[in-house]
Amino acid sequence: MRQETLRRFISFGLLVLLLLVFGLTSSKFFTPANIYNMLRECSLVGILAIGVTLIIITGGNDLSVGALMGLNCIVIAHFLHYFPGMGLAPILLIAFATAMLGGAFNGFCVSILRIPDFIATLSTKFVFVGLMYVFAIHDRYGGLTTESIKDPVIKWFGGKIGSGPLDGLYYCTIAFFALAAVAQFVLKRTRLGTSLYAIGANRNSAEISGISFVRTKFAAFLISGFCTFVAALFFIGKTRTAEAGGGVGYEFRAISATVIGGCAFSGGRGDIVGTVIGVLFMRVLENGILKFGFPTETQQLLTGVVIVLMLIFDAFYNEFMTERSRRRGAMAREMAVIK
Repeated sequence: MRQETLRRFISFGLLVLLLLVFGLTSSKFFTPANIYNMLRECSLVGILAIGVTLIIITGGNDLSVGALMGLNCIVIAHFLHYFPGMGLAPILLIAFATAMLGGAFNGFCVSILRIPDFIATLSTKFVFVGLMYVFAIHDRYGGLTTESIKDPVIKWFGGKIGSGPLDGLYYCTIAFFALAAVAQFVLKRTRLGTSLYAIGANRNSAEISGISFVRTKFAAFLISGFCTFVAALFFIGKTRTAEAGGGVGYEFRAISATVIGGCAFSGGRGDIVGTVIGVLFMRVLENGILKFGFPTETQQLLTGVVIVLMLIFDAFYNEFMTERSRRRGAMAREMAVIK
């Protein structure tokens, strides 16, 4: 069985185990309201995780997605506050440009300047956080303040279906699963997806075969930037406000979901289905812990334990496969000598 498939089975098994444990011990766990709330909370992280997944598959990482999402929210709130007559459409266009420029800058640093992903995106994370404080709403004394956003379109992004069989399902959940389906198709059925896997598996071989490292890496960061824009719309629709520093920390939750779902930091492995499982696992774990009244730190502890165990599994599996390949090679050479 392939390592990716085995990891997915393990992640899915853990998710089912959590659902059974919390579902059988809490009468309110499987209520529609709780299910829809869990899906809403995991959708925001999941949208970011989709972009992060593509980058990790190339063997990279993106530590700036949370800050870039927060910056997009600040940009929207800034122009709604200081330029109320501008109209929402131009403001959303500016926020979209901010997200794409942020992704493009990350891609430029990594693919053109060849700065390691970790260093590049960690640096841009601080740049985006700094810009949040620049564009944040200030009071007349120069201090930071927040303002409730009353725009009906922004409120819609935080809304949910009001009737029918899916009554109570939030729009952000629909957007998450729609984006996940599109991203999975891109990974498995398009040339870009093939290039992403090839770059992550063996960059030198991929370039020899004609795959452009620059274009592939740049495209992955652009998609990640787009995901931060979509996530920002639903984040600000949910909170109805924006504050400097908002969104910071979401990058670690997104990365954790991808690792739990089967992505390897070495690249070349993972997909969106696994990431969706990872996102659901983290949210179910957090929801169950809160319902039982445990401290929130317990969720972080258990998530960390699961990630470490997954990494240990990867290390042992890789060592096992390397040893098996070595033995097969030795046996093949012995058979050739006998013949």
